[in-house]
Amino acid sequence: MRPFFPPKEPGRPIFVAHRGASDRALENSPAAFALAASGGADMIEFDVRLSSDGVPVVFHDDRTGRTAKENLAVARTAAARLRTVRLKNGEKLPFLADVLEIVGGKVPINIESKAPGGIAAAAKALSKAGYGGELLLSSGLRDECLAARDLLPAVPCGLVTRRPSASDLAFCLRHGLSSIHPDRRLLTVLRLRKVAASGIPFLPYTVDDPEEAFALLAAGAVGVFSNRAQFIKGMYLRQFPDG
Repeated sequence: MRPFFPPKEPGRPIFVAHRGASDRALENSPAAFALAASGGADMIEFDVRLSSDGVPVVFHDDRTGRTAKENLAVARTAAARLRTVRLKNGEKLPFLADVLEIVGGKVPINIESKAPGGIAAAAKALSKAGYGGELLLSSGLRDECLAARDLLPAVPCGLVTRRPSASDLAFCLRHGLSSIHPDRRLLTVLRLRKVAASGIPFLPYTVDDPEEAFALLAAGAVGVFSNRAQFIKGMYLRQFPDG
């Protein structure tokens, strides 16, 4: 299994800024990434889709309407057209190259591929940028995880899943994935025990309640994805100063 890189303080859980500092700025926006990076986030997670001409765009949904001023299908729109789109906070829709420049290796990043070919496009963008920061890849598409293992074997990769099944755990173990990222809403006590027993590091998403986060950590999670990552991290450090 590819090792999941540890937090800066051994033994302390990782609080991942889900789509940037999305409690203080629009999700997946340049402002959200800048805030998370300048605030020393443990890690910043964001989503990558491809434009119709194969350029990696940082956007969660398959259409832009929820967080942008126009409603376009990302996969059916050319990069040049997407570059004219403004988010609802007035900023430009970011591409992967833009986010790599904003973060600049200051904190680790988690690139989640939402579309076939996303990992390959991300690998090219990372190479072109000469990006040397700490990196975690992930996807809910198994073929994308396999592409990560093939194209960037030295980079850890996690499987995103809703309900972690025996098949999911076996896939992670068989292909040397570093972690599994399940939906916290579908983690029963029994499933938590099975995931913990597998030995695969797990980080549930999206956990915005501090007490729920602490309970998941107590059950074996190595960290959580949260829209309130910095806030929950602060509470954790006050409540558990020794980690």
